[in-house]
Amino acid sequence: MPLYFRITQSLLASLYLSTMAAWAEQPPIIISSGRSETYSVDTAASISVVERQEILDSAAPDLAGLLRGRAGLDVRDSYGDGASAVIDMRGFGATAGSNTLILMDGRRLNNSSDLASPDLGGIDLADVERVEIVQGSAGTLFGNQAVGGVVNIITRRPEESGLRIQTGIGGFDGYELGAQWADRWEIGPAYQVSAHKQESDNYRANNHSNREHLSLRLDPDYGGGRMFLEQQVQRDELQLPGALFRDEMEADRRQSAPAYRGDFSDTETLVSRIGLRQALGPAWSLEADLSYRDNDRRFQTSFRAFPGTLATQTRRVWGLNPRLSGRIPLAGTDLKLTLGSDLESTDYRLRTAFGPQGETQDSYALYGQLGAAFDNGWSTTLGLRHAGVHNRIDNAGNPLRLDDGVTVGSAGLVFEPLPSWRLFARWDQSYRFATVDEHTNIVTGQPAGLRNQTGDSYELGAAYNHGSLRARALGYQLDLRNEIGFDSSTFFNVNLAGTRRQGAIMELAWSPTRTWTLGSDYTYTDSRITAGPFVGRNLPLVPRHGGQLFVDYATSQAFGLRVAYQWTGERTLGGDFANAFAPLASYGVMSASARYHTGPWQLGVRVDNLLDRAYSETGAVGFDEAFTRRDAYFPAPERTFWLTLRYAPSLAYD
Repeated sequence: MPLYFRITQSLLASLYLSTMAAWAEQPPIIISSGRSETYSVDTAASISVVERQEILDSAAPDLAGLLRGRAGLDVRDSYGDGASAVIDMRGFGATAGSNTLILMDGRRLNNSSDLASPDLGGIDLADVERVEIVQGSAGTLFGNQAVGGVVNIITRRPEESGLRIQTGIGGFDGYELGAQWADRWEIGPAYQVSAHKQESDNYRANNHSNREHLSLRLDPDYGGGRMFLEQQVQRDELQLPGALFRDEMEADRRQSAPAYRGDFSDTETLVSRIGLRQALGPAWSLEADLSYRDNDRRFQTSFRAFPGTLATQTRRVWGLNPRLSGRIPLAGTDLKLTLGSDLESTDYRLRTAFGPQGETQDSYALYGQLGAAFDNGWSTTLGLRHAGVHNRIDNAGNPLRLDDGVTVGSAGLVFEPLPSWRLFARWDQSYRFATVDEHTNIVTGQPAGLRNQTGDSYELGAAYNHGSLRARALGYQLDLRNEIGFDSSTFFNVNLAGTRRQGAIMELAWSPTRTWTLGSDYTYTDSRITAGPFVGRNLPLVPRHGGQLFVDYATSQAFGLRVAYQWTGERTLGGDFANAFAPLASYGVMSASARYHTGPWQLGVRVDNLLDRAYSETGAVGFDEAFTRRDAYFPAPERTFWLTLRYAPSLAYD
């Protein structure tokens, strides 16, 4: 479908949503760790924020490059273009896309109906104000799939008038063009228009990518509240080079096997959102948003033994997220109450040569959290959520109905004995509803129906921030029941009887002078199966050790330089629950970035894999032409660079 037709459809959907807003009274949201930007009670969790200046300093071309190497995050990219990247928190490996919740301004990017990972390729970092990272389970506040943690990408509001034009070039014939204009009418709303295009041949053969993104945002204010209206249209075209067996990779890391030469994935996405934030007196506010996402995808994916055929996939997702928050007066205590609901309805259809598969899924949740901050440095939070899901599945013409529900709770305690110290303890329960392609498998005839995944997370943490020294430490244990995974030896989705993750995260940064900062972090993850036929085995695709060393040098706001070395330990190959194959080798890579700012001009340079290492971030056990199980890999790019030039006459705006 032509892009201009999608824009027309987007504008028509905008008119419809505007009509709905007048009835539903939806407020805007910028979700934070407490699901409210005004949340004042300290949340018992390890939370880090990547601010706007750090985003500019990184000179990263995409979200994967920005977050790669950060403590507690394992970023894996099959093709190196950023669109196929997966963010893993707490060690979930192949199912990380369903166990780490990714939000954009509070809107879910995860797919509740099927196993496709959140699409990160359409996120233009030029539009991002900050990225909030909540480590650990957050099932009570954020619900389904917030098992390992939450990443919330906050985009820029049209609060300052100005123009920003950006262009970039990089390795593998990559380039980007982008522009953004924001202003406020004398009588009327602020508005912002953004357009972005990025194209590259990428590292491997048969891996050309092209992404186009257009968005419009209106922010009208009125007495007692404000409203927003947002429209996005996105088109993604990507050739798929597939995996390489070890001998193929050693012969030529950049090749694509002949079986995959015609494989591709073309997706068109429409997103419409509307919301309000309404003050209800001096202490209370009502917030909500109504969103609609429309995905249309055409693709072909092949096996080594036989070629793929054209397939189609569609998603129609409606979401409504109202919540009420406010303070309750009580002498000597700051009480904050949040009550909310998450409603989502998805119509999903998949058509392949194996037959049609589809689902209509409706999910609901009611939640509440009470926070109390005391004058003696202590604060506490208590939360409760009840959620349910209704699945009406069409599996190759066989109708199924699978419904379920769950209730989870959380409790947290924070103590700040001194302004420089913060200590916390937290217990949080999580859940994940099985998707249609986990409940059923039309290729292998897997018996229908899996149990939903539930778990308990326990955390202890400490943070110190004083003068030139900043340090954080976190220890956790995550126990899951009926974890959902895919066993490549049987081609069946399975419930693992029991799994446990134990780990620690440590971060240290020291600024001996105003121009120098030295830092390091270390992540330890012990992710094991604790019951069933694979008891004692490591969970696939989870490195036990990882860390980073970095040096920042900044003479002023005009110039900065950063050099980082990131190391990732060996990990079991995807699908190898028996740990029968040799693990994916450990690797260490170095990156360097620099930025220079003068007047309205900003120049950014980034070099990844500076030492030109040959490595793979991910791999799995697959089958060759003779249906023999073999280890397969997705080679990571060699040394590559990215150069960005940004023109922003309004410095306040950028």
